[in-house]
Amino acid sequence: MKVIDAATLAIQNVGYHQVGKCNICGKSTIFVCIDVQTVRNNMYCPFCKSSSRKRHVAKLLIDKVILKVSSLADISSNQNLNNLTIYNADVNDAFSKVLYNSTSYFCSSYIPNVQPGGEVKEKVFCQDLENLTFASENFDVVITEDVFEHIRDYEKAFREVYRVLKKGGYHIFTVPCFFDKPTLIRVDTSGVEDIHLLPPEYHGDRIRGKILAYRTFGIDIFDFLEKVGFETTVDFSNYRDRRYGIFDSYAFCSKKV
Repeated sequence: MKVIDAATLAIQNVGYHQVGKCNICGKSTIFVCIDVQTVRNNMYCPFCKSSSRKRHVAKLLIDKVILKVSSLADISSNQNLNNLTIYNADVNDAFSKVLYNSTSYFCSSYIPNVQPGGEVKEKVFCQDLENLTFASENFDVVITEDVFEHIRDYEKAFREVYRVLKKGGYHIFTVPCFFDKPTLIRVDTSGVEDIHLLPPEYHGDRIRGKILAYRTFGIDIFDFLEKVGFETTVDFSNYRDRRYGIFDSYAFCSKKV
């Protein structure tokens, strides 16, 4: 979105802005609403540019894993937490802004025409989630946001995340999900070629412009993750989360057991 467009939308939605504290950069701020219909994907922190969805992931990371901090920015200044190994399947985001200098933070993106496993720059890799090049039991936490609906073989990708996690490690992630019905399969991937079962649905992507959605997950995701070896819960945003600019959001937390 162009800066001028975002500024116009921010002015139009000024009544929906929210005063609070960002649990990623740690700053007291005003969370900026640019679209009241999709607050999960905006309500931006002006300092770190995090969205409501990303701060929800940060909430689970703090509550389930880190515990004694109020924001992710506290990790870098805490030597004990600095050794926490985190792999984030996103680059140039709010997490990277505050965690990049931590010795055990790594991030990646799937970049066309780049060999998976290649290090684009220090601690930034090209990775294919279906075939991760990291060693087994390497990370305490893996973070993915609205990625798995775009992965052709999502089952293989979840098993890869399980493989690279240490025992007791966490996969904190978001995916579009129906909680009252099974997974909606949009594309048949059983053969070599994709067969569209529904009109193609594309989502915006910073690198590729748009990316195909193969499915919308359903309630059966919990049974599948249990078979993989995960113990999974889902956290829905509540009224108290608004102080962190978290609105109309949910995030999953899978523990390797």
